[in-house]
Amino acid sequence: MSNSVRAGGPDAAQIGLALYQTLRTNGSSSPSLAASGLGLTESEAEVGWSELRALGLIRPGAASEEVDSVEPDTALIGLLARQRDALRAQRDELTSIVQAAESLIERYRPAVLRESADIEVELVRGDSRKRGLLSDFNARIAVSTGSMHPGPLPPAEILAQSLKIDGEMVARGIKMRAIYGQSIDSAPRQRKYLSELTELGVEVRLAPQVPFDLIIADSHSALLAANPEDPAYALIVVRGAALVRSYVALYEDCWLRAAPHAAKSVSAFGPGSELTEQHRTTMRLLANGLTDERIARKLGVSLRTVSRLVSEIMRYLQADSRFQAGVLAAAHGLI
Repeated sequence: MSNSVRAGGPDAAQIGLALYQTLRTNGSSSPSLAASGLGLTESEAEVGWSELRALGLIRPGAASEEVDSVEPDTALIGLLARQRDALRAQRDELTSIVQAAESLIERYRPAVLRESADIEVELVRGDSRKRGLLSDFNARIAVSTGSMHPGPLPPAEILAQSLKIDGEMVARGIKMRAIYGQSIDSAPRQRKYLSELTELGVEVRLAPQVPFDLIIADSHSALLAANPEDPAYALIVVRGAALVRSYVALYEDCWLRAAPHAAKSVSAFGPGSELTEQHRTTMRLLANGLTDERIARKLGVSLRTVSRLVSEIMRYLQADSRFQAGVLAAAHGLI
């Protein structure tokens, strides 16, 4: 190899030029043969071959594993073509990014803003405002409504007005569902109301526990008490599917856990029926202050069964409350 290549150690430009000139002089050759002819080690030669490949100055030779030289002008044209292709790819990528940004700004962002604009929470106080709100809320229901009420029920005149409104909504073709606490089915006046509600065409179910008062309209509006401990304080109206979705999920869970109420079941266990030993045991455990959960464990039955037994006991004794049932049971010597 020439002294100019050796001087100062291996240099990619010098080694590459020496290899290129060898190919130009001797024609197509294997890389190892061309390198050995210049006295280069394999690692030294690879530095030069890397430069020649990067510049496009070599190409496959006539025989397998051989390389041949490429004219500098041809390599320059190839280099410019590769650069042009790279720039075109960058342009296409930039165009794609711009189009994506425009789509985010012009379509998706406004859609989210519109969804946020549709969300509304309103606090309503005052009896007259609440009455107006309830009237407007019911008037806007177009498809379905779901409600749940832990109790106790309001006075008779309010129930009568509520039945009238519910009847009008059923007549409009509104699908109506209602969940009440099982304790509401324990007194004659309340059982009568549930029966009348069922006869109107409202689907009624009873649940051991109902968390709070709630009315959902068409899955996009909800009405609930601002303070569950004081329902008369104020009402909250929630509008917008994004917010109401959670209330709908809660309601559907309660609905699945509740038992259907049938109007004919009101008189299925009346004063003429006999109390079983299970009823009497339940009364004694109630009198001793046990909760429904502990009674269920004592009897080896479900919580729903205990609720049913308590309701049947109250109907048997014609009691309006558990306390009254205990007084009546003691007075009749049943415990």
